[in-house]
Amino acid sequence: RSRENLDNDQYYNYKIDSLGRLTDSTLVQGGWLRRPTDRLITIGLFYQDYLATNKNFKFHMNLLYGSNLSYNIPNSVKYRNALIIEPYIRADFGFSALLLDAEKAKRSHSPFRNFQNIWASLEIFNVIDRRNTISYSLIKDFSNTIFTVPNRLTPRLINFKIVARW
Repeated sequence: RSRENLDNDQYYNYKIDSLGRLTDSTLVQGGWLRRPTDRLITIGLFYQDYLATNKNFKFHMNLLYGSNLSYNIPNSVKYRNALIIEPYIRADFGFSALLLDAEKAKRSHSPFRNFQNIWASLEIFNVIDRRNTISYSLIKDFSNTIFTVPNRLTPRLINFKIVARW
């Protein structure tokens, strides 16, 4: 946990009646607040294996979970690190196949004779297609009202690649 207790982090809550007149105010002390880096838990799991019957095919899986983070509105004592970014959850899967292995196939007339190996991979990033928010852009309108616009990471993405080593 990462928390802080600042001096003079107090603000007033005002009560206004139906005619717009101030009727009462309450002094609120900030107390202990979360720091922007206060992510209680982050868990990552990476698993990779190949088929027992054919070692030319591999599979990998990457799972990530990060608990929520706090963020704040700049120059606001009341909302200092009081707003929340939702937890980060992601799952990635990948499949690889060995297309050419120089140890097994050395022919003098082959155009691939100088390659050590060639792999083809298909990866699926963010399989669950979760809209993970990494931060917020704060936009202020003409009446000084602040709106938060989420900055999100990539949605589901499919990547195909061929890796050749020579």
